Amino acid sequence: MRKGAITFTGKSGSQYPFHIWSLDTQFKPIGGVYFITQRTADKAKQLRPRHNAIFIGQTEDLAQAFNAHELPERYLKLGANCICVHLHTDAEQRLDIEKDLLSVYRTDCNDFRG
Repeated sequence: MRKGAITFTGKSGSQYPFHIWSLDTQFKPIGGVYFITQRTADKAKQLRPRHNAIFIGQTEDLAQAFNAHELPERYLKLGANCICVHLHTDAEQRLDIEKDLLSVYRTDCNDFRG
């Protein structure tokens, strides 16, 4: 189920729009960059939801990456409840976007790349 949209900004200053999906989403076989997060919101204060970074990756096939596989247990222990997806079919550009985002967002499950 789609939960909205968010924009993540890379070290380059480029902004990447992502759609926010629940973990049970069945994706189509298309390439994209993904950002696994823990989405939290303080409804009492009516604040916008926050996303805690857990993992950033890219794949040529979102369906193969997520539809038949559960997330690794370490992601779930960190509270993963969303997959944010930026669709992109070009493999080289996906890798560049992934690297750009990893230069800014320190995740608990990626090796830090500065």
